[in-house]
Amino acid sequence: MMPSIDNHYRKPLRISLIGMDQRARDALQLFFHNLCHDDYLLADDSAADISIFDMDALHAQKSRAEHSQKHPQRPAILVSLLECEHDGAAFLKKPIQPQELLSALEKIRRELTAGERIAATAPVDEPKGKLPRPPVLDMAVSTTGYDANEDAAAPEKQEEELAPNYSGEIIPLFPDTHRKEEQSGQPEVVVPEPPQKEKAAFLYNPESYLQGYIQKACQLARQQNRNVSLLGPWRPIIILPETREIWVEQSHAHLYALSVMAIQPEDVTITPLESGEMPPEEGGSILPIELFLWKLAVRTARGRIPVGTDLRAPIHLTHWPNLSRLMPIHHGLRIAALWTSQPVSLMETATILNIPPKYIFSFYSAANALGLIVHEKRSNDDDRPSRQANQQQEHIGLFRKILARLRKRT
Repeated sequence: MMPSIDNHYRKPLRISLIGMDQRARDALQLFFHNLCHDDYLLADDSAADISIFDMDALHAQKSRAEHSQKHPQRPAILVSLLECEHDGAAFLKKPIQPQELLSALEKIRRELTAGERIAATAPVDEPKGKLPRPPVLDMAVSTTGYDANEDAAAPEKQEEELAPNYSGEIIPLFPDTHRKEEQSGQPEVVVPEPPQKEKAAFLYNPESYLQGYIQKACQLARQQNRNVSLLGPWRPIIILPETREIWVEQSHAHLYALSVMAIQPEDVTITPLESGEMPPEEGGSILPIELFLWKLAVRTARGRIPVGTDLRAPIHLTHWPNLSRLMPIHHGLRIAALWTSQPVSLMETATILNIPPKYIFSFYSAANALGLIVHEKRSNDDDRPSRQANQQQEHIGLFRKILARLRKRT
């Protein structure tokens, strides 16, 4: 019996990916092969039927505008961590849900087929039956794998158990695609359950945690130039603005364990103390507020950024933080050097330095808690020259020339 032409003779649509790194391309290629049965194939931009844009990439707006002029009739799908203007194009929010991507592609296929008759027959509306549940195309960050109750349930855990470069449990912006081998030897997609976390897993609200209440107490202490007491589901904490220190009665390990617990405002009292009123001489400990707050912010953020942060707005540091004293974060020196040399956005930082966003987000959250971050107004033109990127390319080119000459001499 002849196979159904509807199921087996649809013309594959060619997809061009713009602004995506190699890991994202590999994830989509695996998705198209294993779960779309090669109905969609990756292709060069000149030969593509559909374009998919990563709008979080460097110069994404400019690339999108140039592409629209070059291919005005080509349908496009835009993907981004945040909602963006899409001018009639399909838009998907990261992390991409495979069924949403498949639905968007099938809708475009129907439109192309109706308008240009690119397929041999009318396309099927939707795949019949249930597809095996594909993996989430995690072009974003998530907090999967971190149990916030673990530290809270075990306050006796010592800080020393944490790695010195701890920056939060969070996966990279474009994580590796997990695979397993079938009996045939062909790679098969491992199907994890999608995370049932908050909608934007890379965001958090500092005001709901101990970090936010400490920051409020510090602000009040500076404004009134008086010691401020902070009472809540912890032993007393006192802010000392004159010496820029904090007195805590509870062990630091216990407080850092509390850092991941959401705390209701009605459970917290912030009170200015009488002039000259000081913490008890016995018991408790005193340490610099910057040191304590930096570490607390890193533990609270866990690789996330505060709600309302603009990923594409340029930022820079007011001054270089004393990283020799503060809790270290992977690539902290590189991030600080970039942000003190020029204004650059969080997304551009990930591209320029080629490091996982979890480290950038952790550094940003800690520096922002200390008031070291200056936010600049985002320009409509995101084609600002990146001196750091150009310098890196120049250094790479020079290094290659030197190696080439050395090889000739040998």
